[in-house]
Amino acid sequence: MERDILNFKSHGRPPRGHGTATRTGDRPGLRVALASIAGLAMVFALIVPGAATAAPAPAPAQAAADAAVVLNPTEASFTTVRQPGTAHAQYPYLSATNTADRTYLKFKTDALGPDKKIVSATLEFTVASTGATRPGVQVYPTSSAWTSNRLTRNNQPALQNAPLSDGSIRAVAGKTIRVPLGNLATISTTGPTSFAVGYTQVGVGTTFKKGASGPRLHLVVKDVREASPVTSPTPPPVAAPTAPVNSGALPIAVAPIGTTAKKVFAHYFPPYPVSFDNKPPASDYYAVNYLQPGGESGKHASYGGLLRDRPEKRDPLTGDWQARDFLDEVNDAADAGIDGFTVDIMSLSGQNWTRTVGVMQAAAAANRNFVVVPNIDASASVATATPTDVAMKLSQLFASPAAYRLSTGEYVLSSFKAEAQSPQWWSDIATVLKTKYGIKVAFIAVFNNASDANMKSFAPISYALGNWGSRTPVTVASGANNAAKARALGVKWMSPVAVQDVRPNGGKYAEAGNTETLRASWNRAITDGADFVQMVTWNDYSESTSFAPSEAHGEAFLDISAYFVRQFKMGSPPAVTGDALYVTHRIQPFAAQPSTPSRLMVPTLDGTAMAPRDTVEVLTLLRAPASVTVNIGGTKRTFDAPAGLSAVTFPLLLGSVSATASRSGTPIATVNSPFRVVSTPNVQDLQYYAVSSLGR
Repeated sequence: MERDILNFKSHGRPPRGHGTATRTGDRPGLRVALASIAGLAMVFALIVPGAATAAPAPAPAQAAADAAVVLNPTEASFTTVRQPGTAHAQYPYLSATNTADRTYLKFKTDALGPDKKIVSATLEFTVASTGATRPGVQVYPTSSAWTSNRLTRNNQPALQNAPLSDGSIRAVAGKTIRVPLGNLATISTTGPTSFAVGYTQVGVGTTFKKGASGPRLHLVVKDVREASPVTSPTPPPVAAPTAPVNSGALPIAVAPIGTTAKKVFAHYFPPYPVSFDNKPPASDYYAVNYLQPGGESGKHASYGGLLRDRPEKRDPLTGDWQARDFLDEVNDAADAGIDGFTVDIMSLSGQNWTRTVGVMQAAAAANRNFVVVPNIDASASVATATPTDVAMKLSQLFASPAAYRLSTGEYVLSSFKAEAQSPQWWSDIATVLKTKYGIKVAFIAVFNNASDANMKSFAPISYALGNWGSRTPVTVASGANNAAKARALGVKWMSPVAVQDVRPNGGKYAEAGNTETLRASWNRAITDGADFVQMVTWNDYSESTSFAPSEAHGEAFLDISAYFVRQFKMGSPPAVTGDALYVTHRIQPFAAQPSTPSRLMVPTLDGTAMAPRDTVEVLTLLRAPASVTVNIGGTKRTFDAPAGLSAVTFPLLLGSVSATASRSGTPIATVNSPFRVVSTPNVQDLQYYAVSSLGR
């Protein structure tokens, strides 16, 4: 399948600006709030709301009134065995594990004064990410003789006494959790109070947000100047939270990153960052130039505008907003179990190169074991450079701690349309890297056409082979077992996984059949025994192939893929512990005529193996069987869905689309699509939209 890179080299980029607002619509569990990768100074303040003000002294023989107080930490950092001599205060998150990482928090509890007695205490966290499947947040008292900018594993204070929590609280990504604390005598009202936080479940990582969504210490205090003594109760054990209807939490455990031989990468396309200019979404470059038929001085008018989708909107950010965007993307991918990006290198300078460097910096700063593989795009201008020049720029990328390196010491280099250059050209790049920079590389030749001839000619210089892939469920299912062919040639295989492919500027599309292409390509990777998967793509919005959170599909395609990512890496489908619905549909019949005159797309991108269709699909991910009622354009239909993952399709009708799953007559998940189906769209839009009951 030929990749369309029309216009990418000529697009003008607007000047960057700086806003003041913060991100809106932060999706549960998939973002780590941060100031910037370089780090901004953290400012914490004592919060004493009006309701928390100490009550007046009571009359004699009357019990003193309790008062609620909420404190932000004055110091917050973490330590890790991976960098025992390094302070981590600059990082935008806090990390807690069983033994390797420990979070430290300090609160100015002496601001309460000696006339206050602690009645109860609870630590609140917002979970940014976690691999936890069991309860295990553990809090210990510790010395306050530390500061964030000097705290390291080598000098961290020792734990004091027994834990203050019973370990009954489970970290759930995207959720705010509260951990009741016992032994209240360890909380001082005449000096600062510090805690160390870990997680008892072995082999998993958990991160907590900092800043505005960071930890808080909730206290209930009593004025003891004239009050009778109060016995400090120990809060009763709290059961691990269960996910309510539409809780936002994925009903499966996400695959661990970097811990299995099988790896999943997402192809990152630098021309489409989260934002070009940090402007409000209604007036940014996407809105004004890429989504409008007359945008960029009308250069895309003949096909109704360059794009039909865009990255998920956000408000303008302060500080290094570009670094924050890159870090958000890394965390979004990591939270779905993706091991890294294969970042498309189209040129050796300019904005796309700068963004490539930014992605690698973000991956290193994220501390998620997330890696990046440089991907030379042999169909772009970089292919006109000499192997010497390409090797020189690659050496800069391989210097990053985020560069993917095999256990043998070799750095991994990938490609797009490897056959556009000779095997000798690629070998020359590897030779220069080795002789001039001391860098050995393992090459993954990804073809646009994985013919037998191409595979045989590139196998001798390659660590693995791969293909850009097909885009209809029919062509995916009927394709050759290239993984077996690669193994016969003595190399590994990188299997492609895609959602869909719709190209307004190319005048063609492939019929994806709702999520059938997505599921078919994952199943091929699994059943063929592929060594790697490349999800194509993370963010190429010009071809509507994105997995990244977007306006048209939110995180639905990432969520569905998380199920298959775990199955691919772990060898068996994940246990489903909750309930979720995913609805996909177009916003027009495929043959509808748009109101804006333009060249129309035809369904020939992947041949004519699958005819276009008008369908709504309801994909269910259920812990137990349930009854599902679907309302499409006012017509209701009900079906019984089994436990696990399954999908059912219905005819597309004009109007709204919704679905509700019920068990024993009680609703357990509901999804209402905000995308109405119309008979006359403004421009032809043949991508599949997706909505999740999780609100993601």
